[in-house]
Amino acid sequence: MRLRLDAWEPLLDLNRVDHGLLLPILLYCIDPSGRPMLGSPREGPETEEFLRTAYQDIPLVVPAIREFWMPERAREANGQR
Repeated sequence: MRLRLDAWEPLLDLNRVDHGLLLPILLYCIDPSGRPMLGSPREGPETEEFLRTAYQDIPLVVPAIREFWMPERAREANGQR
């Protein structure tokens, strides 16, 4: 599966609060060179806990990501952009 980064740009913008929705998924993604998409993880106990349990958050963020995109999908369905 190849992530179309341009299509996901709104959720990749670090200035948006919603960008955190993709973190549990991107943690398991690699770039074309085989490196982690998120780069090297920060050191510390919070990071270690996140890395250990991120997979548990994926079922929680998927519906939230869908909800994030619903207004855009509704505009597209109505022929708007």
